Amino acid sequence: MVDVTSHLHRRWIFLAFLVALHLVFLQGPETALGRLLFLSHIGIGLLWQPFVQSRRRVGFGGTALVICAAALFAYFLNWGFLIVWTMLLSGVVGGKVFLFPGRSERLFHLLALGYLTTAVLALLLPLSLAAMELSDPVLAGLVLYLSPAVFIVMALLPAERGKREERTEIVDYVYGVLVFLMVAVIVLGSLSFSLLFKVGYFESLLMTLGLVAGILLLLGLIWNPRAGFAGLGIAVAQHVMSLGLPIEDWLKSLADLTRHEEDPDRFLALACAELPERLPGVVGGSWEGVAAHDAFGEQRGHRVRYAHGRLKLELVTRFEPSPSLVWHYDLVVRLLAEFYLGKWRAQELKRLSYIEAIHETGARLTHDVKNLLQSLDTLCKAAEEEGSTPSPHFSELLRRQLPTIATRLRQTLSKLAAPGREAAAQAVPVMDWLAGIEGRYADDWLDCMAEGELADAKVNNAAMFSSIAENLLQNIADKRRTNPGLHAELRLHADSDGVWLEVKDDGAAVLEATAADLFGHRIASENGLGIGLYQSARLAEQGGYRLTLAENRDGCVRFRLAPVR
Repeated sequence: MVDVTSHLHRRWIFLAFLVALHLVFLQGPETALGRLLFLSHIGIGLLWQPFVQSRRRVGFGGTALVICAAALFAYFLNWGFLIVWTMLLSGVVGGKVFLFPGRSERLFHLLALGYLTTAVLALLLPLSLAAMELSDPVLAGLVLYLSPAVFIVMALLPAERGKREERTEIVDYVYGVLVFLMVAVIVLGSLSFSLLFKVGYFESLLMTLGLVAGILLLLGLIWNPRAGFAGLGIAVAQHVMSLGLPIEDWLKSLADLTRHEEDPDRFLALACAELPERLPGVVGGSWEGVAAHDAFGEQRGHRVRYAHGRLKLELVTRFEPSPSLVWHYDLVVRLLAEFYLGKWRAQELKRLSYIEAIHETGARLTHDVKNLLQSLDTLCKAAEEEGSTPSPHFSELLRRQLPTIATRLRQTLSKLAAPGREAAAQAVPVMDWLAGIEGRYADDWLDCMAEGELADAKVNNAAMFSSIAENLLQNIADKRRTNPGLHAELRLHADSDGVWLEVKDDGAAVLEATAADLFGHRIASENGLGIGLYQSARLAEQGGYRLTLAENRDGCVRFRLAPVR
């Protein structure tokens, strides 16, 4: 309701503005009352004017300037001045007509525009040229005494609800200038026809209106022919959109730079170096990216600054660019900023991928180091039990285990040196690999066995099999801390499809909530169960295998590592 009330308030002010102008017409500009009415017309216009916001405060200097200008206009007021003033008002009202989508508001301003145009053509122009005897008393009387009926119709038009007052503060200057020029053409054309062809003013006015209407109709057809081919509107739009800047060529140049230059700052430097050749009026500038900044071309001239995303660009031009050029510059800078942002994101993605590779490698190798430490702890425990004189069995254990531990440590160091890059897979006979596991886990709680076609069978990726098997066995060893009687079994099976591994224990089943995400996420727990399995599943996936929980119940928890078929 507040918006509607304010809008009605402005409509009444505008009507009073027009009524005061019409009273000036009735009294005449040469009379003292006419000049006084014109001052009141100016005062009401200051309340209605759509150019300066009503909330802005006018200083003493601005107030004095307005008062002095109004006093001068009123002192020198005549019919010729009223013609120019009314034509300017027609341009202002005409610049507001096309901004209202509602029928009522548009009709309100169209009636006002029609009144002002009629007053100029039928009343003010003949009276200002009284010496030429162009005035028609009947026509002037109709305008003076019947045209105020338009005000009554305007007052009766309903105000549309939901329309914000700020919309009435907008004036389309292009439409306003066109309306002003159109009225000027009709005025001058009517006067020219009357003087050249020695006809009455009313006849010359009709001839001018008919000629202008025909020209407008012809221009409308040329602008939009509606006959299957482009008109003048398309050509004007293409000219406004291009302004000597082919966007297609610019995009092609950026695409070529994108393919040949990976570094975002270097890409930005090369692209900016082409701007003086691509943009009209640009002679140089400077840019600032995420980690670098530089200048290009000349540095003397008018400066236009843009900031989009992570790019700040300052263009130096020979002259102050027009608003359309500034818009085109902004479009080009936006395109450049998007390409630069894509390059920067690609570089960041590479860096984050490298960090992720380091993290993944470190997380996986942590379990390898933990398993190696367990093997060393086993050897240290055996050494303590041997005493000062080692037995042949212990010497054989050291001879077999120490080279294996050294080889695995060497593989770990090579993985740390090149994160994300896996070492070449080494094939080991099935029985040799199984003997290595038995040597490292010579405990009574673990049974190791092999079955199937074992004659020529080989473990194609021995390091992966060892890492996953040791992770599974370490998890079982952690479970034995709370369940000392737990027993485990490691089974290696070879057939025509390849070699697959199963590790089983007779402990408690894994919780269903944990088992659902056992290989898909990092599952934190007190003993680390689940994190190592996640890494093992990733390692198996990289090697062309799949690690699954084949059976999960109390008394039988079995994991299987098998080739992906």
